[in-house]
Amino acid sequence: MSGRAVMATDRTSRRVPEAIVRITGRQHGGGHVLANFAYISRLGYGDGKELGLETSEGDALRDGRDMQLLAKEWHDFDMDGDARRKGATSISMILSMPTGTDPKRLKAAALDFAHEEFANRSWVAALHVDRDHPHVHLTIARRDHDGRRFHPNRDDLFRYRQRFAEKLRGRGIEANATPARARGIDPRHESIAVIKMRSKGQVPQLDKSRMLRAQRYRTQGIADPVRAFLAERQATVRATYMRSITELSASPLAADHLVAQSLERFVATMPEPQPNSLRADRAPVDTSKDRADRRTTPMPSRVLNVPPLVDTGIDNLQALHTKIAARSSVTREPLATIGGQGSSTPSVAERIRKVGEGGRGDKGKSNSDRGGTLSDRLREITEKIATPAQPVDLTRASEIIRKAEDRDREKRERDRNRDRDGPNR
Repeated sequence: MSGRAVMATDRTSRRVPEAIVRITGRQHGGGHVLANFAYISRLGYGDGKELGLETSEGDALRDGRDMQLLAKEWHDFDMDGDARRKGATSISMILSMPTGTDPKRLKAAALDFAHEEFANRSWVAALHVDRDHPHVHLTIARRDHDGRRFHPNRDDLFRYRQRFAEKLRGRGIEANATPARARGIDPRHESIAVIKMRSKGQVPQLDKSRMLRAQRYRTQGIADPVRAFLAERQATVRATYMRSITELSASPLAADHLVAQSLERFVATMPEPQPNSLRADRAPVDTSKDRADRRTTPMPSRVLNVPPLVDTGIDNLQALHTKIAARSSVTREPLATIGGQGSSTPSVAERIRKVGEGGRGDKGKSNSDRGGTLSDRLREITEKIATPAQPVDLTRASEIIRKAEDRDREKRERDRNRDRDGPNR
């Protein structure tokens, strides 16, 4: 074995942290690119939280206008005078390492990697330390300076991981880049959206499909065919490691013997391969009963500190309506003949109640509107009607209430017309 292969085998046997390089998204158009710039630079998050964007030219962008100009430049260059876009304008990646990694050295390694790997492209980068693990966001223009577009595939991403791990090791950070199957792990190939849903306690559709698949095999009484495939692949990996152990053990170097012993312990402790359906079956399941319970259970609401509404006089009207209704039971016949013999004109108490209900139903208005002139006029009317020392002129009261109703109707009509072109701010 070559010296480089021995060092890689040693890192794998010691389970050195793996360097992560993942594609997180693609941006279409200048507006989408600018939104990505604003997110990774924390633009608008306030003083002390905004980050500068490191560019491929060595500049640091901190102003939103400069980011807007750069996004427009990428968009115009990608369109190249055509009326229709040919695909994504940029591609965003994330380069990360586990908790405990020095963020400054991680950022230096990521920038060095970007300068070498994307020397013929424009890109921006920003370091984030707001989570447990430090990571660098890297957004790359899809067209290089020669006008060629690139489509990174799985092999490209593995090469990016190897280059990034080399840059980390050059700065004193132990990092490895090996395929998942070389570590005895079943690669799950899950998207960022699925991982974020799990972190929020949600069950993604992918896990539900895997769970249903496991239940189907269990009901049919057959073994998951993926299990046999994984076992066969791991047997091949174990056989390869055993050949490496034999070769290292026959080496005259004591260092190779130590690597052989470490690799032998690694092979002995490799986990048994498990299909994704089995892992999903052990995860919490979102059943239909749970969904029904969530539909019937009210969601907790945030109680805002809202000041009490201004008194509109509606409560006073309702109280007065109760008193007048009691009086009207004694003087029912005179009240019923206000509009003439056999007239069906509603009583004063009934009309006051309708005005009160109209005030109650006037939603969407501000407190100052509800507590304005209508409240003062209605309160004045109720005080006049409720005065016990003077006889109540029912004809005059009916006329006053009719005018109040007309004014109330006109006011609501004006408010509706005012809010027709937009919200009432």
